[in-house]
Amino acid sequence: MGTSDAEPYLRLVEHDLEALDLITAAARGRTPTVDVSDWQCTLVYYMACIYVKAVGRARGKDLQDHYQLKQWINTTTDLVPITRPYRKLEERSRDARYEGRRFTRPELIETIGWFAQVRDHLVGVLKEEGVEGIPVVDPTRFV
Repeated sequence: MGTSDAEPYLRLVEHDLEALDLITAAARGRTPTVDVSDWQCTLVYYMACIYVKAVGRARGKDLQDHYQLKQWINTTTDLVPITRPYRKLEERSRDARYEGRRFTRPELIETIGWFAQVRDHLVGVLKEEGVEGIPVVDPTRFV
C-alpha cells in the first residue's frame, strides 16, 4: 500500500460533504424546516473517520472497524493529539444515531470545531506521507 491507496478515502470525504449539503439543503427547503442536526453531526464524524482511514491506508494499514481505528489513534504517537476531539465527535454521532438527539446551532459549531482539529492534524500527517490532492473539506456553511 502507499499514498495512492489513500485516494479512495479522500474522495469519500468529498462525497460525504456533498451528502451533508444535500441533506441540509433539503431540510432548509421544507416548510416547516426539518431538524437534521443529528445527521449533520453523524456525517461530520464519518468525515473525520475517513480521514483517519486515509492516513492508515497511506501507511499500509487497513482499518476495518471503529474499534481498530480508535485503538490505532490512541497508540500511534503522531495521532494521539486528535484523541480527544475524535472521541467527542464519535460520542456526539452516537448520541444522534442511537438516542435520536438533535443539536443546537452552538453545539453544531462546537462539533465542527472538533472536526477541524482532527482534519487539520490529519491533513498535515497525510502531507508528510507524501499524499497529494488532499481535500480539506469545511462543513461550516451547513450550520
